[in-house]
Amino acid sequence: MPPIDVSRPLRVAIAGFGQAGRCHAETWAMMPDAVIAGVYSQRPDIEAPAIARICGPEVQVYSDYERMLAESGCDFVSICTLHDTHAAQAIAAARHGKHFIVEKPVCLTLEDLLAVRRAVDSAGIRAFVGFQEFHYGQLQATIEAVHKGWLGRVHLAEIEYFNGIGPWVPQHWWARTHKIGRSSMLFCGCHPLMMLMLVMKGVKVAEVEAFATKSGAPDFAGFEYATTQVNLIRFADGRLGKVTSCLDSLHPYYWRNTLIGSEGSLIDTRIMSRVMLPGLDPKGWQHLATRSINDGGDVTPDMFRPMFERILANLRHDEPMPYSGLDEAFEMHRVLFACDEAARTGRPVAPDTSLP
Repeated sequence: MPPIDVSRPLRVAIAGFGQAGRCHAETWAMMPDAVIAGVYSQRPDIEAPAIARICGPEVQVYSDYERMLAESGCDFVSICTLHDTHAAQAIAAARHGKHFIVEKPVCLTLEDLLAVRRAVDSAGIRAFVGFQEFHYGQLQATIEAVHKGWLGRVHLAEIEYFNGIGPWVPQHWWARTHKIGRSSMLFCGCHPLMMLMLVMKGVKVAEVEAFATKSGAPDFAGFEYATTQVNLIRFADGRLGKVTSCLDSLHPYYWRNTLIGSEGSLIDTRIMSRVMLPGLDPKGWQHLATRSINDGGDVTPDMFRPMFERILANLRHDEPMPYSGLDEAFEMHRVLFACDEAARTGRPVAPDTSLP
C-alpha cells in the first residue's frame, strides 16, 4: 500500500450521517490536514441540507456506498452507519484500498470479525476503531496512570457502564432490535470491555463467564435482548476483571472504574499510590483533576479531535496509534463474543483463537 501523500490534505469520505457521522464530519471539516471528499447517505433527500452545511455545498452526496468508494477519490473512510452494515462496509473499503475508521462495534459476529481482519491484512491498509473516549480526559488519564506503574500490578479491574436507552434516546428504534443492536455488550458494553483490555494491555484472556438479565420497567420492554449483562473475566496470568453493561438504568449515564493494584488503587477520579510522587499521604486519596467521562453529556465533535489527530499522525508520519488500533479492538471483540456466548449458554467460554 503506497504511503499517504503528505503534500496534500487527507481526502476523507463519510459513510452515514447520523449522530456519529455528523460528529466525524464536523471534526474532519475542522482539521487543517484533511478535506471531505464525499458523503454516503441512506437518506440523501433528508440529510443533504445538513451535509451541505457541515461539509460544504460542493461535497457530493452518494446514495451508493460502493460508488462513493470508486468515484470520490478518497484516501480514508469514516464508517458511521448502523451496526449491521459495519463489517461489509469495512471489507469494501479495504478492497478499494482505502484506510478507514469504523465506529464500534466493528461487527456483530465472530465470522465477520475474522473476515474484516483478513480483508485489512490482505489489502495492507490501516484500520482504526472509533473509541474516541480514550483519547482525552478521565479515561485516558486512567489508562496512562496504569501504564506508568502508579498502581503497580493491577490484579482486579472492574469497569461498569450504566445508561438508560429508552424511547427518549434517538437510537432506541434500532438499538432495541436483535438485528442491529444485537446484545447489551455489542451496543454499549464494548466500551467498558475495551477499557478493561487497555488497562490490562496485552494480557490474554483465558476464560469468561457471563450472566444477563433485564429491567421490569415498561420503559425498556421493547428490547429484543437482555439489557443488563455482567461479565467475569479471568486473564491468563491469573488477574481478574469484571465488566458490567447496563442499558436499563433510570439514573443518569454513569461510568465507574475500580482498579486495585500492588502499589495503589484508582476509583473513578480518585487515586491512591505509594509510588506516584514522594511526600503524598500514603493512606489518602488524590484527585485526578481531569474531564470526567460522566460529564460528557451529548457526544460532540471536540471529543473526536484528539483521536483524529493521532490517526493523521499515524497515516502521515507513522506515529503510534494508541487506544483505537484494530489490533486492540480485534482482541476485545473476541472476548466480547465469548462473553455473549457464555451469557447465552450459562457456561464458561474461552475466547476464539482464530487468527493470531
